[in-house]
Amino acid sequence: MITVLALAPVASVADDDHHKRHDIDAAVRKGEIMQLSEILKQVKPQIDGRILEIEFENSKHHPTYEIYVLDRTGRRLEYEVDARTARIISLEDDH
Repeated sequence: MITVLALAPVASVADDDHHKRHDIDAAVRKGEIMQLSEILKQVKPQIDGRILEIEFENSKHHPTYEIYVLDRTGRRLEYEVDARTARIISLEDDH
């Protein structure tokens, strides 16, 4: 019984990730957003550091990728990138 309860949140997260991935793939096929690989080709030259994590945020008006980076000084930075154009919208120091 404890094992089932312990695994339930993990299954829920996996389902959410699968659903989100499906939504991203559908948006790429419709031409609403760019493929992540193409976005990374365009923004990597502007990013100083190692990419740690990427999150997709889907807003009807502004779908974005949040790219978390560890810079050369050890600071964690968050680049917000427009998923339609690959333009960097903002850069924040994500303490």
